[in-house]
Amino acid sequence: MAFDSDGSALFEHNSPGYAADSKSNGTAEALGLLGRESNVPRIYQAAQTYRGVARELLGRKDPDAVPRDVMHRVVSTQQERFYGCLSLPGNLVFFLLFSVAVILHEDITNTYMIESGLRTHLSEGAEEMNDRAGIWNWLESSLMPKLFAQTDPLGLPYASKTEWSRVLTYNQLVGPAVIAQQRSNRVWCNDGEGVSGDMYCYDQFTRSNAEFGSQDVLTIAAPTSSEYAGGTSTIAERRAYWDSAFKVQNSRRLARTIRPEFDIMLPRVQKEDNFVVAIHPNTPYNLTEQHLNYVKQREWLDAHTKLVNIRALLVNAEVGRPRLQMFSFNIAFSRGGGLFTYVKMNTIFLKSFPDVATIVVDILFCTHLFIIFVVELYRLGRSVGRREARRHMRKGWTILQALTIIGGVCVIAGYCYEFTLRDGVRRAFEQVAATQLQDNPADTSNNGISLIEEADNMNEYMGNFRIVTGLYCLLCMVRFFTSFSAQPRLAVVTTTLEVSAFDIVHFLIVLAPTWLAYALAGCFIFGRRMEEFATLDASIGYCFKLMIEGEYDWPYYAEENYFTTMFWMWTFMVLLNLIMLNLVLAIILDVYGSIRRETGKSETAWLTLWRMLLQLYRRRVWVRSAQLLEALPNMPDEIKEEDLLATFPNMCKEQLHILMEACYFQVSMDDMAAADGQRAMKMALSCKLAIDQVATTVKALHEGTIETGGDDKPGSEWVKKLAGEMAEQNHLMMKLQSKLKMVEKQWEIILEKEAEEQEENNE
Repeated sequence: MAFDSDGSALFEHNSPGYAADSKSNGTAEALGLLGRESNVPRIYQAAQTYRGVARELLGRKDPDAVPRDVMHRVVSTQQERFYGCLSLPGNLVFFLLFSVAVILHEDITNTYMIESGLRTHLSEGAEEMNDRAGIWNWLESSLMPKLFAQTDPLGLPYASKTEWSRVLTYNQLVGPAVIAQQRSNRVWCNDGEGVSGDMYCYDQFTRSNAEFGSQDVLTIAAPTSSEYAGGTSTIAERRAYWDSAFKVQNSRRLARTIRPEFDIMLPRVQKEDNFVVAIHPNTPYNLTEQHLNYVKQREWLDAHTKLVNIRALLVNAEVGRPRLQMFSFNIAFSRGGGLFTYVKMNTIFLKSFPDVATIVVDILFCTHLFIIFVVELYRLGRSVGRREARRHMRKGWTILQALTIIGGVCVIAGYCYEFTLRDGVRRAFEQVAATQLQDNPADTSNNGISLIEEADNMNEYMGNFRIVTGLYCLLCMVRFFTSFSAQPRLAVVTTTLEVSAFDIVHFLIVLAPTWLAYALAGCFIFGRRMEEFATLDASIGYCFKLMIEGEYDWPYYAEENYFTTMFWMWTFMVLLNLIMLNLVLAIILDVYGSIRRETGKSETAWLTLWRMLLQLYRRRVWVRSAQLLEALPNMPDEIKEEDLLATFPNMCKEQLHILMEACYFQVSMDDMAAADGQRAMKMALSCKLAIDQVATTVKALHEGTIETGGDDKPGSEWVKKLAGEMAEQNHLMMKLQSKLKMVEKQWEIILEKEAEEQEENNE
């Protein structure tokens, strides 16, 4: 068997049978490769795979008609697209309701305006601290005068104590300012062994609750009746109150703001084993100075101190809802010498709802979440009725909806618990405010400590709860991706992210050890003198910053080990910043281009929106997709507009035009996909298998070694049958179908020659 220049099959009579024409050595080798036993099953499998494609391409005779299965796919896609795009407004409304509810509850903008001002004002001068003397100097000269201001901006004393302790005019201290410390035990270094075994150490991971302080008897000012309007304390009560600070109360700069990476290296605030100095806002400032000087002279801060925590609550009712601002200033004593400081500000609202609008938004959010729950419950019930519950539960959309419902319930429950905590803070605040109006002596009053403890508990909870609300916001964002996938143009982006995720994960596997190696090397080279590389986690984070930004301070890095720094920095920039980072872009762009070509000139988002609005406007005469899918099995294999109108006489022209246009587009996309390089190669191999089968059949018929079965029929019948089989292979068989007539003629010649030979034998 051979092919002529245009692909026709030629058969020549050659004794003793029918053989193929001679071929060149290269062609023979190629056909030998295709004819190997190991390749034949693969070719046969390709033929079976593309049989349907070839049938569809060859059987399409009328250009105005579309195959039934194509229309079935188009109608199904339009149905999914319609409901998917309808879910986009629902997802958007749900996201907006949640976002607006959180924004109204948190009042983020006003909170920032208040907290930023207080944080800067109250922590001013703290960067100058370098030792215990610096701490006392900062307390006496900076923080205490700001917290316990008892004169107006002109320096004139306020007439009433209700004006005392105003910070930045609009924030007033409520309850005492608490200065607490935690202490370490003194032990022998290394358990008394080694070269430093004869030294004392103060292990910061131990906690001491032993009473301490100098035993010197210091002079205390006698209480007077002019200090407090609510009564007078005794000198013994005052001394006991000041001495209580020395007993456990359960309830590159010299001083630098601590980097987050060093949190685990330094002590943290604990609720137990605290030694507390409480200074109340109704105390005259001269008495406050004496109190601080007393604990200072008795050596309240010493070598055992490992952490000092200063807390103060300020009430602000000027901006929106009344709120408490918790100022927390922490000073960590590094056992390597020096101090580290970090400031925290937290806001606690004394009212749960600022106005009626917040309540309405919360109700709408809960209602929307309940509707989602009911819809998913209904879908689950239907899947159980169809015995597809397991399959339904494995769907990505079902999992996403379940996470949305569970997360929404957690958010609602979290806010309910927050309301409970807020009630406790509000009751403690009202009690403290009422007590301050009575102006009782601070020596005999212990009110306010419970308020700070309640505020601490709520701040700790709110810090964790904000993480939950942030993660839930990201979960709501994922819901948008599922809606975007319903629109072809928008789906290009979401599909790109989905498909490229696999390649990016494999890329990260290669990037991770490289990144970690440079982080470790940077820690080894620069860690002893640069804070950015002092710990491994800090080094990893800073290397990521360098990789993304591509900017660095060369003189700062090259102060030591010039050539080592040059090698580390330049190779880092070339390998990670220029090569690795651009590989990510290459992966994404390659996937995007491939997906964009597959989608072709699909409809835009605006066109989809217009068609959805048109469908809603013409809903009375618009044939539903479910009805179309039901009627398709009873329609012809090749469907025309007339067939649709015959089945659905009331179908509007707009729907008919949109449906047929989408079908034509799908047909063209299928033809383009069939012409794809890899698919064309597979279809060519399937053609080779079909041609080999034809050649084998013709040769067997010629030699009389095949049994056709049934009655004898003219040779044209089996030729037509073979032509029909070949028409099922692929679009390339269209040429072979036209050339099979030549095979029929050759068969007639064979029959004539056999008849002549038989006549000669008879003679």
